[in-house]
Amino acid sequence: MISTKVKESLGPLFPILNNIRLLYLKFKLRGNKVYCACCKSTFKEFAPFGNDRRQNAWCPNCESLERHRLLWMYFEKKTNIYTHNLKLLHIAPETVFFHKFKKQKNIDYYPVDIFPHLYPKGTTYLDILDHEIPDDSFDVIICNHVFQYIEDDKTAMTNILKLMKPGGWGIMQVPINTKATETFEDSSITDPLEREKIFGLKEHVRYYSYDYADKLRSIGFDVTVDDFTASFTDEEIFKYGFFKGDAVYFVQKKS
Repeated sequence: MISTKVKESLGPLFPILNNIRLLYLKFKLRGNKVYCACCKSTFKEFAPFGNDRRQNAWCPNCESLERHRLLWMYFEKKTNIYTHNLKLLHIAPETVFFHKFKKQKNIDYYPVDIFPHLYPKGTTYLDILDHEIPDDSFDVIICNHVFQYIEDDKTAMTNILKLMKPGGWGIMQVPINTKATETFEDSSITDPLEREKIFGLKEHVRYYSYDYADKLRSIGFDVTVDDFTASFTDEEIFKYGFFKGDAVYFVQKKS
């Protein structure tokens, strides 16, 4: 995965250069010691990724990361994503999920974002803080790594709850600061470098911690914090390229 700034700077050259890079990595990492749950590819290991060069992180076939592979296996094993007809709202749609959901005949798929041009073609505009979609419209809502960008996250969460049908479910991941016990935010911090140091990225406005689930509950969601990786051995965690201890925040709206 490449940053938006890099993509924009390379312009029309980006797809060509990225494909060359992916072909090189597929050749370099060929093997069968790891397995991507998203695209079913195998390699000797996944490629490093991020400023910290996380090992065994990035799939050179579908460009999934640890969290994408974990969530897709979670979808397959613990939800009705394949077995029911579902109307699905996907906010800030991850590319690897976008293409998979688009292909599923049982899913009526609505990929949306406030900046749709940054996402796969077919994503439409939606401001989750101000929209006209009727309440109780969607069986499933996926909203991953979004709330940390939104000043008024309470309204965003409330609106998502309203859009979900009674009995509906969703996945709502955010970065979690495992070294703290409470979410930290401070609107007086405006310097980009300071925000990046404190919140992880200069565009972030807070760093959630373990009280995130309580905030979702205060909005009205039923919340299950599922340590899905605990059901896998260390060998399996390496094989599937998961991040150990990365909990899934599974939410439901009361019937």
